[in-house]
Amino acid sequence: MKIRLFAKANEISETTRNDLEEKLVSNGYELSNKDDYDLAIAVGGDGTFLKMIHECKFDPTKKFASINTGNLGYLTTMNKDELSLFIHDLNTNNFNVEKIKFLTIKINTNDEYDGSVYHVLNEVSVRNTLFKTLYLSVFINNNLLYKLAGDGVSVSSTIGSTAYNMSLGGSIIDPSFDVMQITPIAPINSLINKNIANSFITGTNNKIIIKPINKENSTTIVLDGKVIPLKDLISIEVTSTNSINMLRDVDYNNLININNKIYK
Repeated sequence: MKIRLFAKANEISETTRNDLEEKLVSNGYELSNKDDYDLAIAVGGDGTFLKMIHECKFDPTKKFASINTGNLGYLTTMNKDELSLFIHDLNTNNFNVEKIKFLTIKINTNDEYDGSVYHVLNEVSVRNTLFKTLYLSVFINNNLLYKLAGDGVSVSSTIGSTAYNMSLGGSIIDPSFDVMQITPIAPINSLINKNIANSFITGTNNKIIIKPINKENSTTIVLDGKVIPLKDLISIEVTSTNSINMLRDVDYNNLININNKIYK
């Protein structure tokens, strides 16, 4: 098995990476810095894992794991003090492979980004670049769900439901469900604008389409934290049909993970 390592640029992560690298080599694993690898391992926190997935282009043929040296570690396979156990489980194939669906976003606009396609693990958000009120229409397939006036809207995956979506008041969703979540960002409620403040959850067999109601020359799309300013946005289309393969400890329980990392 060929393994590629990604480490956060801090002392504890680099030290853990070196220790992990030594253990992997001594157990007969080949390390790779190219695209010919079977397993990619992030050493750091959730941000490092997210960065790794993007750099690996959400490759559905690879497996991914994470050694936590950060604080929260919601996406962690194991902690930094469990390297020997990690190697043992790797040698004995004592892992479950969890398929985690990600989002695919197609941008339709009148600038150089027209037709661009991106993938996100957590969420995509549509905001006004100048922090003005944004007026949007949200469709499920070709059916209008609602019109929205506010700071914008966010669409999250199940794994992303515990990220920015949770800060917006959205629901936490078990990753075993094949759904996407649409959450308004600071919707306006007044005599003029009546907006839904709740999240809407739809199946991954659907397409979410977001269109500006008025001509928008200053719209920003935020993709897992990556900011892309657009001109003359026509629409964005959000789908979720593909998955990444994440290694989970055989004793992993998502409810326990949520309790330990979020509610405690």
